[in-house]
Amino acid sequence: MKYIIILLVLCVSGCVSYSVTEGEIQDYLDSRTTFERTVGIKGIAHANVQFNDVKVGIGRVANDRVNLSSKAQAEIMISGQPKQSVEVDIDFSAIPFYDKDEGAIFLKDLNVESLNVTPDNLGIFANKQLIAPIVSIVGQILSTRPVYRLNDDDFKESLLKTAGPELKIKNHELVVGL
Repeated sequence: MKYIIILLVLCVSGCVSYSVTEGEIQDYLDSRTTFERTVGIKGIAHANVQFNDVKVGIGRVANDRVNLSSKAQAEIMISGQPKQSVEVDIDFSAIPFYDKDEGAIFLKDLNVESLNVTPDNLGIFANKQLIAPIVSIVGQILSTRPVYRLNDDDFKESLLKTAGPELKIKNHELVVGL
């Protein structure tokens, strides 16, 4: 009951909001987005992929979207060919949304804005069979894991978390508020 009264007072005074900055999302992702996977069919064509670098922008590409630049390094092995190192730079944009059950901000409607593969002479087989799954894995991780979770230990964030707030982009920040 005490929390409801405090929440009502804060709502009436218009003070119930929390801004999540690009730096906070960057720190959150930096501590949670490192992974390594293998894609393809071992013995025929496969790639060991390391993904560990995401850069965040809020409302910089479009007013209602978060943009993410990510890098993946891959060791590509194709039967009968020498192993090849590849770097994949991908720029995504996505719409942020708040999931009340999780108390977290997720991304939806992920779009690939740009894709750069170095070296670019991998051939059609490697591009279709290995680069597409790498892009898909990176996109899947970014769209299924939260980019920020409200903190239960912070009074204001915990109040917002239970109230099911709206999410808006304002001044290059995600504003969570009622």
